[in-house]
Amino acid sequence: MFFEPVNGMRPAPLTHNPLNALVCPRPIGWASTISHDGTPNLAPFSYFNAVSADPPYVVFAPNAASADSAKDTYRNLQDIPEFVINLVDKRLVEAMNATSGNYAYGVNEFAECGVEAAPCKIVRPPRVKRSRAALECTVFEIVALPIGSDGRQSHVVIGQVVGIHIDDELIVDGKVDEARLDPVARLGYFNYADLGEIFELRRPD
Repeated sequence: MFFEPVNGMRPAPLTHNPLNALVCPRPIGWASTISHDGTPNLAPFSYFNAVSADPPYVVFAPNAASADSAKDTYRNLQDIPEFVINLVDKRLVEAMNATSGNYAYGVNEFAECGVEAAPCKIVRPPRVKRSRAALECTVFEIVALPIGSDGRQSHVVIGQVVGIHIDDELIVDGKVDEARLDPVARLGYFNYADLGEIFELRRPD
């Protein structure tokens, strides 16, 4: 089939937006932020990735759930332009999913969902203590995307990575061992995946 998104994202026979399933797997950006009064917020985002290794930059999209609302993460970044991306492994999947609930603004998801926090070295938001890797970031730029067909606002947050936490046990022969990191990836709909088989493929000379 072929369709033009301008005419809608669910033409027959599709009953769901296919983009999440087509562009996969995607890493999960479990983002912690802090409000102007110092209340932490923790929420996962499946539209997340690294876009530059040196200098290190990441992007994620705290898109609104409806036309008349804004993500708590986005609201916090307007006041305190700092965040932490906590990497999610299989031990943390249930906790990550719990923090995706529809909590009122001002609720501390760390406390609400029993996620232990740890202070960061540079930025003000806390990090997830049990996350085996975390990226302390400052906001470089927030880009407003065009309004969606349902009236929702969408934004892309570009963050400069200013500090990196890595569990020492992940480092083998000078490199991060992806199998030990054991990350979880987001697929389409309600589906997730682990790494499965890892194979090496060298670039041509």
